[in-house]
Amino acid sequence: MQDGQVANVSSAERRRSSVLASYGALDAPREPEFDDIAAIASEVCGTPIAVVNLVDTTRQFFMAEVGLGVRETPLESSFCAQAILSEDMMVIPDATKDPRFDCNPLVTDEPHLRFYAGALMKTAAGVPIGTVCVLDYRPRDLNESQIRTLRLLARQAMTQFELRKAVVERNRALKTARETERRFRSMADDAPAIIWVTDTDGRCVWLNRGWYDYTGMTKWKSEGFGWLDAVHPDDREESGRIFFEANAKRIPFSLEYRLCRHDGRYRWAVDTGAPRFHNGVFEGYVGTVIDIEDRRQAEMRREMVVRESSHRLKNAFSIIQSIAGQTLRQAATIEEARATLPARLLALASAQDLLSQTENPAADVRAVVESAIRPYMTEEGRFRIEGPPAMLSGHQAFGLVLAVHELATNAVKYGALSVAGGHVAMHWNTDPDGTFEFTWKETDGPPVSSPSRRGFGTRLVERTTALYFDGTSSLDFDVTGVRFRLLGKLQSE
Repeated sequence: MQDGQVANVSSAERRRSSVLASYGALDAPREPEFDDIAAIASEVCGTPIAVVNLVDTTRQFFMAEVGLGVRETPLESSFCAQAILSEDMMVIPDATKDPRFDCNPLVTDEPHLRFYAGALMKTAAGVPIGTVCVLDYRPRDLNESQIRTLRLLARQAMTQFELRKAVVERNRALKTARETERRFRSMADDAPAIIWVTDTDGRCVWLNRGWYDYTGMTKWKSEGFGWLDAVHPDDREESGRIFFEANAKRIPFSLEYRLCRHDGRYRWAVDTGAPRFHNGVFEGYVGTVIDIEDRRQAEMRREMVVRESSHRLKNAFSIIQSIAGQTLRQAATIEEARATLPARLLALASAQDLLSQTENPAADVRAVVESAIRPYMTEEGRFRIEGPPAMLSGHQAFGLVLAVHELATNAVKYGALSVAGGHVAMHWNTDPDGTFEFTWKETDGPPVSSPSRRGFGTRLVERTTALYFDGTSSLDFDVTGVRFRLLGKLQSE
């Protein structure tokens, strides 16, 4: 045999070994289907020995045998090692007269074999993996019927190997599928969302642990269409309609509804599903349900803040427009307007700062008062502020800050704060019915006289403030000091 032939044989052996391994039959326990084939071969051919033989690179394994009593032998002295290289079938009538086997120890020594006939078992791709063979201790031959039967048995053995391989692969695929499903269910149960699967009719066939933990429902109550019982009665009909329409059209869907939690509370959830297809065939839906109650509440709060901010800005612009217009109309000169308007706008800005610090459109009375007099608190003890905690609406905060600003400005120019030792006392009270009383009282200042002409600042204190508080106010220029009293109702926006 030339080197090229050796290389070809080696390549063929490697290929055969690889194909043989794919059948998973080497070292397999005895199987009656192959035992029957060996028994029929022995009976039909009238030989004491018959084998269903698999030829590997270093050994031959007997999938079934009659008359040998062993499951494998080395390949060196094997008749089948030569038969596997043939094209179809190898028949040796007398091994002592065949130069390939006359020195074979199985011929020259025990068991003194003489006859061999083997039909190849070939795959659909033409790769030989072994033989169905018969052997005898005396020289002989086979007739045409026996040869034909041996070939048919080899073909049936190969069919049996293919069936066996298909079963092994199916079992392996089932095992893989079970393991995949186990892993999926394990991951799905630990997922931070409810996961569900339906069949082609829309019936729910599986729900992960998240559903049962969330709803507290049992499996038999949840599957099928039972899951709809957990949807709020007001949302149930519409949710079912959207789901079944999507199922009929095989299209993705997303809907929001209120879902009953295990504690009996309904919380908003978003249910999203997508159709499942395998090889183009619709198999149902897979989807998730996620609790969005907290997100919806946060969105509602944000929308409320946006609306409130817009409302506040509109109110502020309206007030600014009114204050600016009246200041300019009432000022005797442009210089007076320039001196007065910025201070009033700064007072409004301080109130707006207070309102913008909270989501609620309200501000504490003390904070409003302190923001209005902060520019004038140059000496400690000039202001005395007393009153219980009370919240003002946005309008009322703007009104009070303007009034206190005007009173403080007037006190610095003409009243108690214009001299050393002068004081201002502010006090307020609230009643359970929402009645609010605020007073401003100046003491230890210069004598006060009523102005001959009431300017815009005075009217602002008297009228606008009372309007914001839906009540009455009075401004008295007592000789001992200015007195202001406001009586109204606390409001909410």
